[in-house]
Amino acid sequence: MATDQKYPLAPSNIMPRSDAEFATNNFQSNNQRRKKKLRTTFLLTIFLTGIILLFCFTFLRIKSPKIRIENIRITNDGDGRINFSAQVFLRNRNFWRYGYDSTLGTINTAEGTTIGQFVIPDGEVRRRSTKKVYVMANIILPSRLNNTSVILPVISEAKMRGKVKVFRVFRWKKTVDLSCTMSINLTISAIQDLDCQ
Repeated sequence: MATDQKYPLAPSNIMPRSDAEFATNNFQSNNQRRKKKLRTTFLLTIFLTGIILLFCFTFLRIKSPKIRIENIRITNDGDGRINFSAQVFLRNRNFWRYGYDSTLGTINTAEGTTIGQFVIPDGEVRRRSTKKVYVMANIILPSRLNNTSVILPVISEAKMRGKVKVFRVFRWKKTVDLSCTMSINLTISAIQDLDCQ
């Protein structure tokens, strides 16, 4: 019996069998999926690391607040006493609240003699804002001075201690130094050459 084949089968080295072709395609698609997952995981990891670093360098960078004294008013009693009133501005440059303790400030002569004191009461400064506090002091003039046309150079100093509160859980201690030089003109009862560092 003769078999007459019009369409003979192709040799196996030219056309692979269907199950071998499926295995090769399946292996290649698994490799591509694995590479795609690894690439996506790597890019997501880099993106999240960048977000965390940006957060740390922006929001968790703790700076010391700044303090300055302004709007000083002087009234001379004429009996060797001067009433000193001023505004203390405390600027919080952080993204977190700054709570500070009560602070005693001094007014000293250029030689270092304390001639007056003022108190900055304890409080808290909101994030990225400035708090204004009014202070008063009685300055007793040194005995070597009289009330005739005299300019008295003085230095106002204070050391404020406080904490920056992060999430109300973490606290960083920060100290703020107030150091202002000025001259008191006793003739016209005014402040001249105010310079705060």
